[in-house]
Amino acid sequence: MKRKVEIRVCSLCKKAGHNSRTCIISNPEKAALREASNSALTLRQCTFCGRRGHNKRTCNLLFPEKHKHAKRDERRRCSHCNKPGHNMRTCPILYPERISSKRNKGWRSCSICNKDGHNSRTCPELFPERAMRAKLRSKGARLCKQCFLPGHNKATCPELNPEAARLRSQKIARKKALRRCSICNSMEHNARTCKR
Repeated sequence: MKRKVEIRVCSLCKKAGHNSRTCIISNPEKAALREASNSALTLRQCTFCGRRGHNKRTCNLLFPEKHKHAKRDERRRCSHCNKPGHNMRTCPILYPERISSKRNKGWRSCSICNKDGHNSRTCPELFPERAMRAKLRSKGARLCKQCFLPGHNKATCPELNPEAARLRSQKIARKKALRRCSICNSMEHNARTCKR
């Protein structure tokens, strides 16, 4: 049977999470040590995979059988309110000032333009060329990995291989020349796609 965790409430300041011996009112030095140890727990890093937020004993790369059936929000359950999705340290009942924001619910928020949907590394105001490339990629356009322009790839890039680019443009021109509608005699489409 799992033991219920007792919640400490300070008798001096009436705040949860500490007692009167480690309260900032009675002992500022011990309060600073308590805060430092609490922040050190949230900054723990796994020695196996190098990621933050867990240690080697709870690493899902080292022990995948422990994590194969449970998602992160189902695994975490608060010992204070018994609700999933958080633990006692981040409980919205105990610590209403720590209530999760949009960012914790999967929304990315930019610290430069304060808009949702991207972060500062992909901000369209700071990096307009990256935003243009991402927009073109999302529309399905091929982008060259050398010059980042649409319409060709690295093998036929005019910067790297001008001869291949010339041959590619000739090949496209030949295809367009052969494309003629036998119904309306247009060069824009063929008979199969004619609207007449």
